[in-house]
Amino acid sequence: MSDFASLLSSFKQDASAVSAASKSGAAVAKGSKDERQQNKPSRKRPLATTTTSSAPHFPSMHSNKCKNTDFELTFLGIGAQKAGTTWLHKLLQKCRDISLPQEQKEVHFWDWHHRKGFEWYIRQFDFHSQKASSASEALRYGEITPCYAVLPEATIAELYKCFPKLKIIFVARDLVDRAWSAMIMELRDQTMGLSAGEFANGVTTGTDKNNNSNHANKRTKLSAAQLRRLEQQSSPSSQPDSYFMDRLRNATHDSRSNYAKHLSNWYKHFPSSSILLIDYREIESNPRDVLLKVAMHIGVEEEKANQFVTSLNDNEVGQRVNAATSSVSGASMGSSSTSSHQLLTQRLMLKKQMESHLQPYARDFNDMLKTKGYDWRLDDFSLKKEIL
Repeated sequence: MSDFASLLSSFKQDASAVSAASKSGAAVAKGSKDERQQNKPSRKRPLATTTTSSAPHFPSMHSNKCKNTDFELTFLGIGAQKAGTTWLHKLLQKCRDISLPQEQKEVHFWDWHHRKGFEWYIRQFDFHSQKASSASEALRYGEITPCYAVLPEATIAELYKCFPKLKIIFVARDLVDRAWSAMIMELRDQTMGLSAGEFANGVTTGTDKNNNSNHANKRTKLSAAQLRRLEQQSSPSSQPDSYFMDRLRNATHDSRSNYAKHLSNWYKHFPSSSILLIDYREIESNPRDVLLKVAMHIGVEEEKANQFVTSLNDNEVGQRVNAATSSVSGASMGSSSTSSHQLLTQRLMLKKQMESHLQPYARDFNDMLKTKGYDWRLDDFSLKKEIL
């Protein structure tokens, strides 16, 4: 076996081991665990489905919340996936009036880790340490987990019972661009050994830092020629149009494309004034206005919000985070790697098929935007639809 084949096999063996560990996670959770490990967030994610599941039961959730009446969850960023939420998280971390999770961006408490309890949740914000500070009363606590957009309605109702003043943030990206970016990320992960869809199925465990480190170390051992071969296998050009259309119709991608269906569940329980819908294009055209709008929606005073936005330099504000490319090396936009948008424009037939499939979702969301008083709309592909 060649060195390259050995390394690729090693990648996939690592991914299989992590996946197996994840599948046995429920059984392990019943046993005793080290307290330090319990306090650390995991990167497990639930698989989005088209069926309505019952709300998770929160044993003594409300009684635990009563014991921690000083903690008030102020905001949640609920999506959309691949719509600038990591960018938003990185910059909101720089605001002294806002507290986000310390370890990582996505906590997945309300969809995956609720059984760990409310006390575990507030520890992710380093709440008890901040509580001792004189400035803690002014902090707005919140987190951004894009999977929350597809939470079942019963869970959203539970959230409202716990935090009726909660502010919701949703960034809406062009449906075709968002789905394409997500499928490229999935294909790249699949090349590294994960099965299609597992990026949203919680395949990593508490040891994910070590696994990521091992993967990174192995990538550095690849020669330039070997790396090119690996990237060729993960390139969208390696798959036919039918592959991407099958993935688009899959429950994971289809559900996350139906903005209006899932947001309607949030509007049933939270007032419209508590839900802020952001146009992804505004992040590209006027990112400082987006940050100001979000900070004030969260509850930061206007003067302090302005100070926060103006304190950021242009490089920070203009940085693209987790932008999808065809490269397994994780190269960012602007490098030699091809951006997801450029890749899709080279496949016009596939783009038209995706537009045709997603058009009803775009129209439903635009109707929602109109009803809620927004003056912007997503492309609903009306002028582009043709008989294929």
